[in-house]
Amino acid sequence: MDPKTRSEIDPDATVADASEARDATEASPPLACPPARWDEDAKESRDATEASLPPAHWEEPEPPSSRPPHAGDVSCPVCLERIPAGASRCPECGELTDGAERSVRAPSVPDVARPSLFAMHWRPLVTIGAIMAVIGTGWALRYLAPHRFAPSRAASPVPPPVPVCGAPCWSGESCQLGRCVWQRPNDVGHLVDSPSIAGPFSLPKDTFDALPLDRDRFAVALFSGLEVRSARTGEALSLVSEAPNVRRLYRVGDVVYATSPSRIYVIDAATTRLLKTIELGESVGDIVVGASGRRVLASLPGAHAVAILATEYHAEIERIQFGDDPVGPVAVDDSGSRAITTTGQIPLYGQREPSGGVAYPFDPSRLGSDQDRVRTSMVGNPASALMVPDGSAGFVALRAENTLVPLTWLPSGAVRQEARVTTCREPEQMELVRRGRRALVRCNEGRAIQVFDLEERELLRAISFPGRAVDMAVAPDGAQAVVALSGDGAGPGSVALVDLNTYTAKVHPLGGEPLRIRLTPDGGTALALGARAKAWVLR
Repeated sequence: MDPKTRSEIDPDATVADASEARDATEASPPLACPPARWDEDAKESRDATEASLPPAHWEEPEPPSSRPPHAGDVSCPVCLERIPAGASRCPECGELTDGAERSVRAPSVPDVARPSLFAMHWRPLVTIGAIMAVIGTGWALRYLAPHRFAPSRAASPVPPPVPVCGAPCWSGESCQLGRCVWQRPNDVGHLVDSPSIAGPFSLPKDTFDALPLDRDRFAVALFSGLEVRSARTGEALSLVSEAPNVRRLYRVGDVVYATSPSRIYVIDAATTRLLKTIELGESVGDIVVGASGRRVLASLPGAHAVAILATEYHAEIERIQFGDDPVGPVAVDDSGSRAITTTGQIPLYGQREPSGGVAYPFDPSRLGSDQDRVRTSMVGNPASALMVPDGSAGFVALRAENTLVPLTWLPSGAVRQEARVTTCREPEQMELVRRGRRALVRCNEGRAIQVFDLEERELLRAISFPGRAVDMAVAPDGAQAVVALSGDGAGPGSVALVDLNTYTAKVHPLGGEPLRIRLTPDGGTALALGARAKAWVLR
């Protein structure tokens, strides 16, 4: 029976229950480490309960029932007391005897419900449904469209395909409408038709060569070193004394190669500081830049060889020997895998013309010990050579024979001489014009330059001058050629500017005899080096 029911039946039961609760509390063992605050609260609560209750009379507890258990009695599932069978509520504890009717507390952590099959596989079902919807929509649009059984109309004519170039284009070209067209770089140009001429500037007597560095400076090769002068006043600005006895100057990218009897000085063009010295042990005859600026070929006539120089670190990487022939002029293609060197030379005034000569095709990318020795006879003083940028052909100018000899490379590595082409008198120099795939041939005694078609292998036209053409340079944009003309004693020399589009020439007289023509890398400034240590600057 619960305390509430007992208090309603017997008022004195409340007092007895309170006394029993106090005795049980006093008799229970203390906790191991009870908090002090809890003891104080329990004591205060107990005192308040005792004060609110009426005084209780002590009674002896009833002894346990000595009644023998009846056969129909059962035990209470809560307090385990003997109760009559069939009782719905225990008379001792007041709890329900039927376990199904008692309330069951929910567990502290409820069990997760098992997900359904659709919850676990809804993604593939949605994907399959979307695919089927797309297919069904397409089917409906196909069979529900109007005039679906009408014959199809004739399709519009397909435009013809854009023609492509049959052969690979050269370096710097692009294929446009079936033709390889050269693309001019954006940072290069040429001289105007009426340039301003500064000079003549007096140079030291031991001047061997001169080269324009930029619009405001030019370098002079002297015994004492490399001297830098102003292109506006001609005054000396500095002297690179670490590079003495300089003979020729060549522009190689951002540096200048200054040759001496046994070495090459590498000088920075911007700061005119000596970067490195390349020891060759022999005098240098000619220098040409190939392999898109990665290699430099220097001929060594005294050593009968050609030195291969790497421009990345400015050092000799290989030397190719050519028997007992003193090789001179060199030509190389853009890939650096095919080159030509000859034994020709331009005689000085009054000397006899050499009648013999040979040409050596070789591969600069291979070691000297792996070269195929190909020696081609070129009777007639092969004074100049030219290589096509793709390496498919080469040309040699015979100064004594007034002809050009085309050379075709065979798969075996040998070359075949094609039909010779007659030129003007004494062809001394050949320059490549990438624009239009042409070449310019300068004739000294012929007093002209000729335009040669490299594909058709024929001369297109000749441009005559009032004097001998002693030197020539082609602008980097391929639109102009600058030619140094001699006066032949009848008057002062001059410089001719040839327009390569219209093939017209405009002559500008100078106050002396020009011997060499040099251009800046951008083509906007030209330097004419004349006899008797004179120089002119054209802008």
